[in-house]
Amino acid sequence: MFQFKTLQTKMLVSFISLVLIPVIGLGIFSYTIATRFLEKQTMQNQVQIIRLIAGNIQNMLDDATDLSSFIVGNETIQSLLSVASPPYSGDPQKTIFNYLSNLKIAKKYISFIILYGENEFIYKDFSGFFRQVVPYEEFKDSPLYMATAARNGQSHLDYSGSPLFIYAHNYNDIVLGRRILSLYDADKKLGMFFLGINRDALREAIQDVQISRTTNLLLFDDNYHLVASKLDDKEMSNHFKDNVNEIQNLLEPNQTWIYKIANKKYLAANTSIASYRWNIVSLTPMEDIQRQYGIVLISTIVLSFSLLLIAVVVSILLSKSITLPIKKLLRSMNNFKRGDFNQKVAVESKDEIGLFTQKYNEMVAELNDLIQKVYISQTNQKMIELKTLQAQIEPHFLYNTLDYIFFSSKINGDNQTARVVHSLSELFRLSLNKGEDFYKLENEMNQIKAYINIQHARFPNRFTPIYHIDSTIGHCITMKLLLQPIVENAILHAFESKTDQQGVLLIRSYVQGSDIVWTVQDNGCGMNTDQVEQLLHIPVRSKGGYGLRNVNERLQMMFGSEYALRINSVLDVGTTVIVRIPIIENEEQWGKLYESHGH
Repeated sequence: MFQFKTLQTKMLVSFISLVLIPVIGLGIFSYTIATRFLEKQTMQNQVQIIRLIAGNIQNMLDDATDLSSFIVGNETIQSLLSVASPPYSGDPQKTIFNYLSNLKIAKKYISFIILYGENEFIYKDFSGFFRQVVPYEEFKDSPLYMATAARNGQSHLDYSGSPLFIYAHNYNDIVLGRRILSLYDADKKLGMFFLGINRDALREAIQDVQISRTTNLLLFDDNYHLVASKLDDKEMSNHFKDNVNEIQNLLEPNQTWIYKIANKKYLAANTSIASYRWNIVSLTPMEDIQRQYGIVLISTIVLSFSLLLIAVVVSILLSKSITLPIKKLLRSMNNFKRGDFNQKVAVESKDEIGLFTQKYNEMVAELNDLIQKVYISQTNQKMIELKTLQAQIEPHFLYNTLDYIFFSSKINGDNQTARVVHSLSELFRLSLNKGEDFYKLENEMNQIKAYINIQHARFPNRFTPIYHIDSTIGHCITMKLLLQPIVENAILHAFESKTDQQGVLLIRSYVQGSDIVWTVQDNGCGMNTDQVEQLLHIPVRSKGGYGLRNVNERLQMMFGSEYALRINSVLDVGTTVIVRIPIIENEEQWGKLYESHGH
């Protein structure tokens, strides 16, 4: 067996060996768990995100389908297409033409509207640029006409609307067509209606979502045409072009799987838009995921080496703490052996070494008493008091629960509940603010919007919120929960009385000199002067209404009496609450202000 020359070396090697094995095992275990979690999280994110995209696209297609159903069933259009010689002027025609034109402007995804009548009437409206429309009689020979007519009044989505136009051009449209049937005689055909859906609108619905920088999202229609993609990947586009079998394989109902394109592996996930038999596929290169594995591996190695380094330092300190008293004893014994009988080694611990040192001191003291007749005093020991810290449960459980309710509501199609839960989660996160009593103004505004979203869900018809916010002040610092009591007071009391007038809650912010001004204005029931005075100076022991008083006192305590709340109110007209705070650019300025006023 290997012999060590010093006890310190022996202990150091033993400590390092004991620490090295657990550190290596912990590093391997952590890397395995982290990579599995990363892959699982990537899969879950892809599935959840493409489902959200599918919902957004389905909402757009449903909206276009509903609009087409309303238009073909409109009484004015029905009357216009039922007569032999349709007039192109008159109030009813002007009204419906204005409606169609405004509809195209309001719905940004609509690229054109074309209305053919069997009585030779034609209406056409385009966004972007004019197109020459094919005459109706010629259009009747096209596959688009036949496919739309075969649906007998039901909507039909087609990959391209190019057959509607004379000049051959690869127009960037998906066309929604519907045969117009008489409301009073289902066998009577009045014409055809076509609505163009701009592919860019569908592409924007995909591009607005970020899974990873290299993840591509593909949208296929029911005829396996590539409608839109997130990335301009020519190799991938060529791979799927006119390759129906490959697309069918890609659209098999799997959760996630590994898909291979030209020797390149992708983590794939798909979901369908069942109502239209469209599909969305996400493809993330495995090399990007494995690159993240590399980051995890490097982080694990760095952490393991850091732990090992700390262990070495602690081992050295610990071994020294054990061997140093022994060395002192040996030095003292050598001095005693040479005739220096006034030896005493300090007792620095209560373990065996400390006990041995104490016995040595007693022995030396007895010997020295016989030789020199002196007394050696004992040292007093100090007691160390231990303090226990009470653990706090962080609000992660609450956030995770709200996130679960949010995604469950989304998956189940309950968008209203999902929005309210998302707003509630945002409200809790911003209100808690990691225990800090200040945050940025943009957080204050996000907190107010979350609160208003929740209240608007409770009282959907009570008021309409309007925001006029100066975006340049979002980085400035303010105290928490400054506007929420004011907004709450307006929502619960200003619009409480039933009235035919629609409630409006206007929130504005702007810079005035060296101050930031916020106004919360409503067109509610208003207050008289006595009510305003009571609201600002309500007694401390009052059971309610202390929110505005609390805000008023906090403003004056933090910034001075000149920053007190101002309330302008007129009965039956409305109320405006004005909040002024100084411009505070950073946390250092806030800290100085807090120390001088708020502490």
